[in-house]
Amino acid sequence: MSTIENYMLETPERMLEIIDRSAELFAEVKKAAIKKIVITGSGTSYHSALQMSKQLQHLLQMEVYAIYPFAITEDTFLQDNEQTLVVGISQGGSSYSTYNAMKLAKSKGCLTASMAGGPDAFIDEVADYVLTVYCGEELAGAKTKGFYCTKLNLLLLALYIGVEQDRVSLSVFDEKIEEVKKAAAYFKEVYDVSEQWIEEHKETLANAQEIRITGPANSYGDILESALKLLETMRCPVTGYEFEEFIHGIYNAINEKSTVFILDDGSESRSKKMKEVLSDWSDSIFLVTNYETKDADLVLPTTQNKDFLTFNFIIPLQLICAKISTLRGVDPSTPKDPKFHMKLGSKKFNK
Repeated sequence: MSTIENYMLETPERMLEIIDRSAELFAEVKKAAIKKIVITGSGTSYHSALQMSKQLQHLLQMEVYAIYPFAITEDTFLQDNEQTLVVGISQGGSSYSTYNAMKLAKSKGCLTASMAGGPDAFIDEVADYVLTVYCGEELAGAKTKGFYCTKLNLLLLALYIGVEQDRVSLSVFDEKIEEVKKAAAYFKEVYDVSEQWIEEHKETLANAQEIRITGPANSYGDILESALKLLETMRCPVTGYEFEEFIHGIYNAINEKSTVFILDDGSESRSKKMKEVLSDWSDSIFLVTNYETKDADLVLPTTQNKDFLTFNFIIPLQLICAKISTLRGVDPSTPKDPKFHMKLGSKKFNK
């Protein structure tokens, strides 16, 4: 079993630990006078922010948005910023771009918080609130459990702020926590079903030359994360698009060399038709659902709550990274160049 698989299987337990430690972790930040939240980070960190931002905004009824560190400039914070919380995410904790974005935000009067995957992180140095993501060590280059745990940490941040500011009732708080626990309970079953399907299709998957992923807008952060993980480990062209964006031109690039994953949680009525149309051009069009339908190639036994599907739905794509990349001669746990960030000077430490 690969390192990535071990980390994935740790995820449910880590999620429950994060919930157990959350009251202490968010005890101070929840008291801050916050009226706007900006979440920043690169790669997996950005995708976690993007995936959760709309849910946080709905819960808190305040402006919450995700932005890449490179997009935070002198012109980003033009109004009074004393009640703006900027959350910097870096699982390794050593990203210069995230650190610098937080530092700039602080200079403009914003409050800052850090979310790193362990204590004593570089980005903690510029944080007013250290909100460590207690996911445990994850040394694999392609992060998986850290993605789930960061999304949970963001949700918990919103819930604690919401209760403190009377924007979220205690009953809603408890309901959301129970839904997270349900999703965590489904994790292993989804993993097992995915593992069996991958074994049955491993030859086709191992020969993939280019991969496209599409799905509903409410899973866009997860779609982008799936594309990044497959790109890191399969090392072939991979892109991810929201369903409507895919329709607007991307479909033109599909041919007999294409592998396409269509994620459908039941919210997009045209997913089956998309599979039908694309199947005229390629034999590797896979419809992945969480509901029974004869058109699906893989049906996942996930939570049915769409807000919490994010903790289950991309498990098969992450598992492909772990299992199929080895058949292509790639160690999925090790970056192509382990010293890449040292050479580029993009991280303070080589993590």
